[in-house]
Amino acid sequence: MEQISKVVLFTSSCLSIPTIDMLIQRQLLVAVVLVPTQTNNMQSEIGQLQAHCTSQNIQFSVWNNDDTLLAQLDDWQVSMALSCFNAGTQSQTIIDFFHGNAYGIYPAKLSDYQGTDPLYWQIREHQDNLLLTVYRLSCEHPLQFSLQQSIAIHPFDTYQSLAIRVASAIPQVLSIFFEQFDNLHWQSDTDIEQIKVATALNYDNLTLSFEQYSAVDLVAAARAGNPLYGGFILSGKFGDFNVLQASFVDQASFTESAGTVLSIDKSQGLVVQTKQGSVALDIVSCQFGCISGYRFASLANITAGMQL
Repeated sequence: MEQISKVVLFTSSCLSIPTIDMLIQRQLLVAVVLVPTQTNNMQSEIGQLQAHCTSQNIQFSVWNNDDTLLAQLDDWQVSMALSCFNAGTQSQTIIDFFHGNAYGIYPAKLSDYQGTDPLYWQIREHQDNLLLTVYRLSCEHPLQFSLQQSIAIHPFDTYQSLAIRVASAIPQVLSIFFEQFDNLHWQSDTDIEQIKVATALNYDNLTLSFEQYSAVDLVAAARAGNPLYGGFILSGKFGDFNVLQASFVDQASFTESAGTVLSIDKSQGLVVQTKQGSVALDIVSCQFGCISGYRFASLANITAGMQL
């Protein structure tokens, strides 16, 4: 157990706090290293994580360059690295410091959704479960993994609700990891030739249209982007606005073209025809505020039969 007596945790998110608390409870955690990202709330993440670590007498550092961090790791005399909710690029120099004793917890199969925000893409692509995977950190493929735990993705899950459940599950998985550490069976990811890279999120792939996407696609995209990315974006004659929640509407077949407003009422709200099926825009964020689709239609003078 000497290998796991002094742990440093690499993370980019306050969602790692349940893991931090578990490691503190086990008297394993020496330091937390925040891996910066380009997100707008990075300063908030730094402040919250630093305050939490300070209150628990845990060292805290922001990874700015390898040389400085290597000196800190040496000073802390850490023997194991763990990484969770880490959106930064791995450095083989830092990984090598731990002589094969650096591990990550990834919220998907290793060959799936490599890159940006696997939680987002799994919801958007209608997955019904994800695999929390413990693997050896490395910049080279194939990666080696051991433990995997399945987490169901509920049809109502938003990005935030799924992220919170993943954050709660990681300490459980790590507890098993520590208990079975000496007897773990490591295997190589055999799907290296089928690696699925998750596309970086930007305005273009967050902007969807009724003509290109089905009702089911739009419902999933709203869930996947709520709240971190503002759901998804619609762009048209009413300018850009975000859809934070949408619902599939089971209606009789319509012959209207995609983008046509089918109905507006208080019970179903703003219902629009898509490439396949119709969708109710339940909650939108627009120039009028964050309001229901029904109120948005009323304020924007949208009527049935119009093209949205």
